Amino acid sequence: MRARPSLRGFTFIELMVVITVIGIAASLSIGKLDGLTSQSRLRATSRAFGNMLLGLRQQAVIQSRELAVEIDVREQRWRIIDRPSPTDFPDPDDREERTWRAEWDGPADGVVLEDVAFARDDVQRSGVFEITFDGDGQLSPAGFVAWFREEGVESDEEGISVEVTGLTGVVDYVKGRKRAEEVRDPDDF
Repeated sequence: MRARPSLRGFTFIELMVVITVIGIAASLSIGKLDGLTSQSRLRATSRAFGNMLLGLRQQAVIQSRELAVEIDVREQRWRIIDRPSPTDFPDPDDREERTWRAEWDGPADGVVLEDVAFARDDVQRSGVFEITFDGDGQLSPAGFVAWFREEGVESDEEGISVEVTGLTGVVDYVKGRKRAEEVRDPDDF
């Protein structure tokens, strides 16, 4: 009698293990590609900025107290500020001493925070702006637009505007530059 040739192949389990390993490796490598293009860095920066504002508003409502973000357009950076309440610390010097300021954050490499435009009745006081959410989540000044663009690209259509409404704190992302005159008046809300 002749011996049967050995028919040996891969088991279903072995195939599933190999497919799982390939899937994990592919997902890790695709995640690394996200920051490679200037458009993806622009989108990621505008999303991160908008999400930071949404989180800050939510935290202000949860804690039922005022929280702020300081934006410095000239230095291309922003940070969260958490001041104690005047009822907890009546002395302004003591309150200032106990104020917590986060580390400065800023746009990704190759992305520029071009400007911040406020509603028509708000006046720019300096190169550094402070945006405040009160305990009800209302924004002061009454809404603004931050415009991000790719470094070296001067076209107004190539950036992303992050618009934040005053009353609701809703964040909207708009392709292109949304100019200050397009920002709604606080009475429009």
